Amino acid sequence: MFDFRGCLVCLLIVASCPATIFCAEPAQAPAAKIQAPSPDSPERVELCRVQIFLDRAGFRPGKIDGLGGEFTQKAADRYCDAIGVPRGTILDISVISAPYRDHVITEDDAKWVGPVASKPSGQAKLKSLKYGTLWEAVAERFHCDQKFLLELNPQITEPVVGSVLRVPDVKDFLLADVKALEKERSTKAKAPTVAATLTPPPPPLPLPAAYDLSKPIQPSPVELLPAPSPTPTPTPEPTPVPTREPKRALVLLRGERLIELYEDGRIVACFPCTPGSAKIPVPLGKWKVTSNILLPHFRWDKSVLETGVRSENAFMLPPGPNSPVGIVWMGINRPSIGMHGTNSPDRIGRNESSGCIRLANWDAFTLCQLVKAGTPFEVR
Repeated sequence: MFDFRGCLVCLLIVASCPATIFCAEPAQAPAAKIQAPSPDSPERVELCRVQIFLDRAGFRPGKIDGLGGEFTQKAADRYCDAIGVPRGTILDISVISAPYRDHVITEDDAKWVGPVASKPSGQAKLKSLKYGTLWEAVAERFHCDQKFLLELNPQITEPVVGSVLRVPDVKDFLLADVKALEKERSTKAKAPTVAATLTPPPPPLPLPAAYDLSKPIQPSPVELLPAPSPTPTPTPEPTPVPTREPKRALVLLRGERLIELYEDGRIVACFPCTPGSAKIPVPLGKWKVTSNILLPHFRWDKSVLETGVRSENAFMLPPGPNSPVGIVWMGINRPSIGMHGTNSPDRIGRNESSGCIRLANWDAFTLCQLVKAGTPFEVR
């Protein structure tokens, strides 16, 4: 359960902060392309702090870029709903003192970089679908896109192990954590089940031959021993009260391209997503989660992606962060439809999918730890 006590309590501050903090994207794109301000400009630093604040709280604003936009606004609105203040309340984000920190590229970053292929036929021949560059690996680790990472580090031409990069100060998305959780789940699934059996009572012992039941038993003389000192009765420890697991439910707002997570009827998180397309929309209705698979293999079938009909002409793609379904598959009780990661996190909510619900890998990993088979999933 998300614990908001760790965050600084939101305060209702009367329009004393810049009005641009939660500006939504304009309805129409401007005629001329506007040059984004420097990552160190006051307005961009402030917006980056807002995005990091929301990201840490579980109300994900999409990729961290210091530019704000519609998903930053939607996340802020739902954070206000969660803590019970009116939407539009300006948040006290002073808990985020600085939006950036330094990260030294490690061997763990580098081991997730490898050969890539642009077509499914080539991808099927690889052992895993890794990142193509360290730029890509580090950007995803810190919930941002490569363009923003390049802006933060103009002095770096090509990063290597040991390079120091400036990155957004969010909780790292680590593929090592994904692998560890996948191994833990696999171990539990393979654990043998021990069937309970009743142990028969032992057979009665035979009586000695010299033991005659017709004669009275003469007790043997015994030496009386002093009575033992009474042993104090230990005070029993209180029985721990079992923690009740909250009832979780997901709501996909198809028009808003947003997944909301509820616990016991109260919103506690939200995640931007790409929900299908105009041609193959995610079906409205009440469904439920049926599977939750980390590092899945993916059967790439052009016919399924274009028409929803399975064919024999398909490629089995290995797992990895650059898989078309990313690092997790959460199926629902609707054939070939599920929530999953992606190899294009910077386009979430701005592109179309073939009927599934795409999330950035870092958001998909967080969500997959909060739902399980049977979790209600409603599409509105």
